[in-house]
Amino acid sequence: MMLVLPICAIFVAALFAPLLHRALGARTVWVPGLVPLTSFGCFLGLLPGISAGQPVRWGVEWAPSLGISLSFYADGLSLLFLLVVSLIGAFVVWYAGGYLAGKKDLGRFYLYLLGFMGSMLGLVAADNLVLLFIFWELTSITSYLLIGYYCEQESSRKAALQALLVTGGGGLAMLAGIILLASATEAYEISQILAMPPGEVAAHPAFPWIFGLLLAGAFTKSAQFPFHFWLPNAMAAPAPVSAFLHSATMVKAGVFLLARLFPCLSPSPLWTPVVGTAGAVTMMVGVVLALGQTDLKKILAYTTLAVLGTLTMLLGIGTELAVKAAVTYLLAHALYKAALFMAAGSVDHETGTRDVAALGGLRSVMPFTAAAAILGALSMAGLPFLLGFVSKEYFYKALLDAEGPPFLWESLGLAASVCMVALAATAGLRPFFGKKPAALHAHEAPPSMWIGPLILGILAIKMGIFPGVAGERFVGPAAAAILGDQAFQAHLKLWHGLTTALFMSIATFALGAGLYALSPRIRAARPFYAALARVGPERGYEALLAGLLAAAARITRAIQNGYQRNYVLAVGAFAVAVVVAAMPSWPAWPDLSRMAPMHVPGIVVCALMVAAALFACLARSRFAAIMALGVVGLGVAVIYFLSSAPDLAMTQILVETLTLVLFVLAFYKLPLLSDYSSRAVKLRDGALAVGFGAVMTILVLYAHSFPPGADPISAFMGENSLPLANGRNVVNVILVDFRALDTLGEITVLGIAALGVAAILKLKPK
Repeated sequence: MMLVLPICAIFVAALFAPLLHRALGARTVWVPGLVPLTSFGCFLGLLPGISAGQPVRWGVEWAPSLGISLSFYADGLSLLFLLVVSLIGAFVVWYAGGYLAGKKDLGRFYLYLLGFMGSMLGLVAADNLVLLFIFWELTSITSYLLIGYYCEQESSRKAALQALLVTGGGGLAMLAGIILLASATEAYEISQILAMPPGEVAAHPAFPWIFGLLLAGAFTKSAQFPFHFWLPNAMAAPAPVSAFLHSATMVKAGVFLLARLFPCLSPSPLWTPVVGTAGAVTMMVGVVLALGQTDLKKILAYTTLAVLGTLTMLLGIGTELAVKAAVTYLLAHALYKAALFMAAGSVDHETGTRDVAALGGLRSVMPFTAAAAILGALSMAGLPFLLGFVSKEYFYKALLDAEGPPFLWESLGLAASVCMVALAATAGLRPFFGKKPAALHAHEAPPSMWIGPLILGILAIKMGIFPGVAGERFVGPAAAAILGDQAFQAHLKLWHGLTTALFMSIATFALGAGLYALSPRIRAARPFYAALARVGPERGYEALLAGLLAAAARITRAIQNGYQRNYVLAVGAFAVAVVVAAMPSWPAWPDLSRMAPMHVPGIVVCALMVAAALFACLARSRFAAIMALGVVGLGVAVIYFLSSAPDLAMTQILVETLTLVLFVLAFYKLPLLSDYSSRAVKLRDGALAVGFGAVMTILVLYAHSFPPGADPISAFMGENSLPLANGRNVVNVILVDFRALDTLGEITVLGIAALGVAAILKLKPK
């Protein structure tokens, strides 16, 4: 329960956050962050056991017949994410209280933010594939609400929709992959799948589809090329969202999925060429695009893109050293990127600009923010005595150890790292050094906005000086979980001697400093970056979305034309065509001898219904036609009663009576019916009506007669109503249990309609 209760507490805090803010107002700055901080303490209590190779499991059955359960599992990999998400989440919640102070809808923001946090925690702790997918989609929905927080701005709405469509589309592909994976392994529990012999999943005939669909979900979520464009655009969100999104949550979900399923997917020969190549391309795209930016948040966003590519590339390489480097790099990035994003938000909050060309000399007026940003930038650049240096050293060692074309991995890694040094200096050092522009007025941000970043920077120093502790407690268990080898241990060291990796680091610093000196000239090459934007994947996304909307508009104009008679005509013709086309494949025609004999009362009622229906068609008065249709409806109620279904008969009578009253009130004062249809139209409609009636009659007779060897579904309903659903009323059980998803869909439609009506009623136009 120590695994599940902290996650539940986050969701409970999210629900009550608006009420808390309404009650306490500005005094709620520190209160909401206490919940994720407490959750961090609970997760920290799991560390000794998990570090000793004892994973934590908890679960209850949800839909046992489908193999779905509410099961949670924490090993070294899950625990690392749980700790990072909860700790950085607490700091981000505090930061949001200062950044958005005075906003009347801050309580709603807390709701979204804590819901986002809980969704990510549930995702990394889920042991059931379906449960993982549910939390996966929850992160997409909550991120949509957070990115579009400034909903009055078109750019925010557009960015939020783009993120939702890209990640949601990938999520649907991943769902198909999950279903195929569960079918291939006959298991929905991730821990059971990972316990299978290596290579068993990769040997399945459906593995290429499983592999491709799961990668589609992971690549869209973690913004791998060519799906990378949504991540920089998500900078339309407030700074707290950007800090949390880039350091600990949603964009790391795709990397987590690749790491979680590494034991069953990596034995395939497709793994390294596809995953490693995609990661390398994304890494280079990220650093190249970042060099041309002047906006602090955009620079940091593109460097996140590069780091996500780096992590994916390392997992794609797949060696023990590469996996260890990936985990170390992930931890270092989470610490420095959260600090840098919050520092950038503080600069924007206090100065009103994020343009690096207009910033400088802020360390004298914003000392605490400057300290946090400098520590984050030095770790990002990989300077010694910070965790970023340790992660870069192991990154180079993994590339040197990797198989592949000579010097390919090393060259790409060195080029990306050189760019990261220059970008770290641009985003983390330049705003705080040099001469402060005279027109720039600023002061230190509130404590809630610099305490978190400063603590994260100090942690980067502590783990950099004592990497052995981080390796033993965090990196080793996480890497062991990824590799599926609980005996694996990661011994991180600060000094490895005079190695090739060290000389590459020295070259990185020297070349990075030179590149930083040339950065103004690089950023001046605006036409080059504009050309990249014109031919990039985002343009394809926009064209696809525009085409989809245009096609939807044309189809809507053609089909939803506002004439009910056309709708009835289309539905009826389609139904007749489908049934007639299927008739030749029927194994047998209806066997009328198997039907129960008709009784005189039933025959009389049916004859009255037919006569009333004909009268309604020929009536010249709306009132007469309505009364005739009422006779048909009451006849159906009598049929129900004669068939021993009094509850259905009562329902039919009530509905029919209410319908008659409403129709009479609506149509009573309308003029007599007029004849607008030509003879040809009448013949067409009559033929369709007769054909539709004949088809429905044949279907009912076919279903009722049951060809030999067929089992009636009604027998299943009657036999299983009580033992499976604990209900004696078969009709109610069908609606609530056997057809639960259909009923849920109907309720959802009604709920959405009710929300729409409520929104319209709340409008107060001038």
